[in-house]
Amino acid sequence: MNKGFTLVELLAAIVILSLIVLIAVPSYNRISDAINSNHRKNLISDIEISASKYAFDTSKTMIFVDELVTEGYIESDEEGNIIDPVNNGRLNCYIVEMNKQGDYYNAKFIDGKNYDNNGVCDLSKLQESSENVNIEVLNGSEFVSDTSIWLTGSLSLRATSNTLAIDCTNNRCSWTSSSGASYTGTDNVILDNISTILETKYTFQYTIYDDNTSEIKRYNQSVNLKIDNESPVIYENEINVTNRFVYTSSKNVTISASDGKGSGISGYYLGLYTGESCNSSNIESKYQTSNKFTISSNGTYQICVKDNVGNVSSYNSLKINYIS
Repeated sequence: MNKGFTLVELLAAIVILSLIVLIAVPSYNRISDAINSNHRKNLISDIEISASKYAFDTSKTMIFVDELVTEGYIESDEEGNIIDPVNNGRLNCYIVEMNKQGDYYNAKFIDGKNYDNNGVCDLSKLQESSENVNIEVLNGSEFVSDTSIWLTGSLSLRATSNTLAIDCTNNRCSWTSSSGASYTGTDNVILDNISTILETKYTFQYTIYDDNTSEIKRYNQSVNLKIDNESPVIYENEINVTNRFVYTSSKNVTISASDGKGSGISGYYLGLYTGESCNSSNIESKYQTSNKFTISSNGTYQICVKDNVGNVSSYNSLKINYIS
């Protein structure tokens, strides 16, 4: 005769099953949360990679994720949404910010919804303001009042404001230049490694993050600089001496030199070499704007060429004979 379960056995089975459920469900939830969290990290990484490509193609440095969707840089669901695996919310109106470093852009996904009251991406969150931020340019300890002229030497840039407390510790400060240089984490930058000719725009961006309201404020200011730290080039093989190997009472000398794309040549000097520097006060007073000279004595000559910001080149071994 078959015997059924007693009430005590059924209750014991229910208790055991309940214990199994109590143990298994939290573990399942933890595993599920970990999987979703990793999925979100991978998704954000894909967004940042796509945004870097988009910035390289368009030079845009702040966009909504939605722009990557509409421009075909990242795949979405059938409704055009990028869904957060953790909370199933839309990521389309989250901001991605790109900063140029060398020839590439580093992208940063910024957590925080940016919807307006109708659920549409709030374009005001992408606005940058140049108000309240200024850039001071110093040449040594001297302020540069006119940045349209060519500058030389070690320069420094400093972001200032009369209304904002620029705090690069708790907020984000970054400098970028159109030549590819970048500096982060400071309100000033010293340009002491520029040894050539450079025309570029330096842009300072100050980004304030408010963790309480998820509000992001950005302030941008730029300055165009023309820097010439390169001396003119004297083409020694192209210096022309008329009747060089024929006896004459004097000879005409034409100096061939170039300042490339720099500030331009401002003066030439030609004289017998005595060991003096081209920057000496004696030679400084004898520069002329023409590159043509007439000489009337034999000897070893010195050539000095300077540009408009004071960079000087010299050639100290031009030998001239056959002057009688």
